[in-house]
Amino acid sequence: MFSKQFVLSTLIFLLLSFQTSYAQIEIDINEEASPANAKINRDRGLSMLKDIKEEIKQRYYDKNYRGINLDERFKAAEEAIKKLDNNSQIFRTIAQVLLEFKDSHTRFYPPSRAFQAEYGFTMQMIGNNCIIVAVKKGSDAETKGLKIGDHITTVSNFKITRGNLWVIKYLIYALDPQENLKLNIRNTDRTEREIQVKAAFKSIKDRHLEAEKRRKEKRENPYKCQEINTEIIACQLKTFSVGTKYIDKMMKEVGAHKKLILDLRGNGGGYVKTEEHLTGYFFDRDMKVATFLMRDGIKVSVAKSQKEKVFKGELAVLIDSNSASASEVFSRFIQLEKRGKVVGDVSAGAVMTSNFFSIANARPSLGSAVISFFGLNLTVADLIMSDGKRLENVGVIPDYPVGPTGKALFDKTDPILAYAAELFGAKMTAEEAGKFYFLIKKEENEDAEENSGDGEN
Repeated sequence: MFSKQFVLSTLIFLLLSFQTSYAQIEIDINEEASPANAKINRDRGLSMLKDIKEEIKQRYYDKNYRGINLDERFKAAEEAIKKLDNNSQIFRTIAQVLLEFKDSHTRFYPPSRAFQAEYGFTMQMIGNNCIIVAVKKGSDAETKGLKIGDHITTVSNFKITRGNLWVIKYLIYALDPQENLKLNIRNTDRTEREIQVKAAFKSIKDRHLEAEKRRKEKRENPYKCQEINTEIIACQLKTFSVGTKYIDKMMKEVGAHKKLILDLRGNGGGYVKTEEHLTGYFFDRDMKVATFLMRDGIKVSVAKSQKEKVFKGELAVLIDSNSASASEVFSRFIQLEKRGKVVGDVSAGAVMTSNFFSIANARPSLGSAVISFFGLNLTVADLIMSDGKRLENVGVIPDYPVGPTGKALFDKTDPILAYAAELFGAKMTAEEAGKFYFLIKKEENEDAEENSGDGEN
């Protein structure tokens, strides 16, 4: 997401106050597909499909709907739903319609489940490989021998690529959670094996408490800086979803240093106002960053110079495959203007403007109505960089491609930060860089919430 009034690349699901309804919905979702229940499921699915179509017709940024004939495509989905019995099949049919837009920010989120699956590990693309970057202690994944640094080649027989990992996560967390997840693993010693990982299930209350704890930490401590030597300072910015005062505080810490390493790895985005404010610290004049192509016109993103507070020293920006939206726009603009070096892995390629809608759906039940809520994330603008090109589905290609090895991840070292320090003439080992604790990976429950629409990343 990338919009002046909305959070970038953060999927906010505003349903915390409906926990009782969630439990009712979960029972309904998992009912046996008796003829009566199947009819209820189909009717609700058709109602959801109708609501989604109307929102797309009214709000989607492209009046041509990226070449999709809405009437024909939604009619086909309607006919398919009429032949289905259970909710998982119906929800996958609805989701498929939106996936065909090939738009990372247009997505359907079914009614929230009372319990959310967690498989005990976190996976991330590094280069062209899907790597285990965290394993939960006490999980079945740990018991089965899954280790940080292992490669996952397939999940439930789906071969993993950089382009489809988010779809696989969306499937296993939101659309069709599995009690047992089949994985093909390539171990760090290059041997291969197949395992079944048993899922644990977390309640709505527990996962919302954890999500709020993470959000609070990011809000209150969105950055940290550590000096490498008297000339070089490294700062990790965890999110752009904070006020500009935090950018001012961070840049004040940068102070009189001559060289800055700005770490945006894992930064999924935030407010465009905050991104523009940060960009303004690196240019002595106002700069046009990007253009938003909207349904009814265009808007221009301009970073206003911080004038006398501008940082005039050298800059290196660190990114990885979890750097998204505002992080991508900032790093690409720095790259385009030759203002600094970009180091790391190719970024997420998720740069669109989108709004999140929570939609109520009612159905009769024993003389009353049961209200279920589902989510729709909808793109309302495309973003074009100052060179006239899009980042969506492309990402930022670093000037210096470098990523951690499986061994580095396991040993908790940080060769990327060390590499950037070397570019600035500092002698720093990966082990020394690892002690900065900048290379913190996304937790699985954070990944699950992002892909199910229950929280924010």
